[in-house]
Amino acid sequence: MEDHQQNLNEGSNEEHPSAHKKHRHRDDNLKAKKRPPQWLIWGLNILLLSFGLTVIFSFLTELIIDEDSSAILCVAVLLVLLVLNISCDVLANAIISCKPEAFHAMASNKIPGAKRAVTFCRNSSKLGSIFADVIGDICGIVSGAAGAALALIIAVSGDSWIKLLASIIVSAVIGALTVGGKAIFKHFALKYNKKIVFAFARFTTFFKKEKVRK
Repeated sequence: MEDHQQNLNEGSNEEHPSAHKKHRHRDDNLKAKKRPPQWLIWGLNILLLSFGLTVIFSFLTELIIDEDSSAILCVAVLLVLLVLNISCDVLANAIISCKPEAFHAMASNKIPGAKRAVTFCRNSSKLGSIFADVIGDICGIVSGAAGAALALIIAVSGDSWIKLLASIIVSAVIGALTVGGKAIFKHFALKYNKKIVFAFARFTTFFKKEKVRK
């Protein structure tokens, strides 16, 4: 009788497996609620990345262009920023429009760059945002500053209305070349998306090697 009562007490103290799973699931939910949402983490990362790149681009532009700079130097800086802006937009469109299945056969054959191209395509939304939005917008902001410097150089000895006209024309030309260039090269980005993504992935392997499973 005493043994039977002891067994009942031990059985009542033991936790049922299903109850244990419920407690563990509840703890996991509490931990998940404590973590910040992914969209907030991603937004903060983009904010910090944008701030850092803007500081770097602006510093380099200010270092190259000053009050004594020539118009040719300003134009050269503007062309570099324009090419970088359009190139990043082309790369973003190519990655977003390309499917990872296009590189599966190449990755299985261990072709350098194919595995990374698959990774790029699987993270197309994030990479597209970085290239098209972050870098593109930063290039546009810095181009505006460089264009203002160019307008001052052109109208350095003119009246106020000449300075205003030069500023408007320079801004219009920069905007037209940027938007027009993106519109023209978007066709090639969509048509040759696989080649563009693979070329970029292959290029990145020179800086960081792919992990190859033996």
